[in-house]
Amino acid sequence: MAEQRLPIVNSDDGIWGDIIRQYIMKEHFNDDTDNPVNGGHHKVTIRAGTAAAGTAPLKFTSGTLMTNPEVGAVEFAGDNLYFTITSGTVRKKVALYDDASGATGDLYYRNSTGAFVRLPIGATGKTLRVSGGLPAWSDADTNPAVATSTKTTNYTITGTDVIIFADASSANVTITLPAASSFGGYNFYVKRIDSSANSCSVARTGSDTIDGSTSFSLDTQYFAVRVVSNGSNWYII
Repeated sequence: MAEQRLPIVNSDDGIWGDIIRQYIMKEHFNDDTDNPVNGGHHKVTIRAGTAAAGTAPLKFTSGTLMTNPEVGAVEFAGDNLYFTITSGTVRKKVALYDDASGATGDLYYRNSTGAFVRLPIGATGKTLRVSGGLPAWSDADTNPAVATSTKTTNYTITGTDVIIFADASSANVTITLPAASSFGGYNFYVKRIDSSANSCSVARTGSDTIDGSTSFSLDTQYFAVRVVSNGSNWYII
């Protein structure tokens, strides 16, 4: 086997071809036929870098993005690195962040330019809120606002609901709970606010039960019910 190196000028007589062949075939494909794929890389092994300037194992020069994205292309333009995926041939920006001052528990969010920005871990007892369209830590609120809505017709509760005021003054109203299997641990409150003779009830979805029943009636004005899911059924608390 030839040595793993390039031929030496004025030396290696008679074995130049063997040395070059072995050197090139280390990372280039070849099947010894007239094949258009021969010569392309079948693997790339990058030598480790060092602390010295100019020795980075892989270095891109910033340029201009191609007019049309190409599958598998890696591009570097301005301060952004891109990779183009196969599905839909979509160019994706690679999210980058400066971790020089990072700490355990830090969070990162996307800023207006598409880069990652570090949000340092909050102090004990702080809660994560939105301020000016950005995440921020703040003191815990002991009396937080909850979502409320009034329903005058049949309605199915969603994950953004908390308190439902049912008003059956114009017609019968049924408030339907979502599937318990999708809302394990969720609490919902339903309160009747009218005094009409129309019916007002809370109903299950599918084969779920509410304390073993299929529905629960709110027969009297200002009567309310709180239900919680254990992941299988609904229970009145």
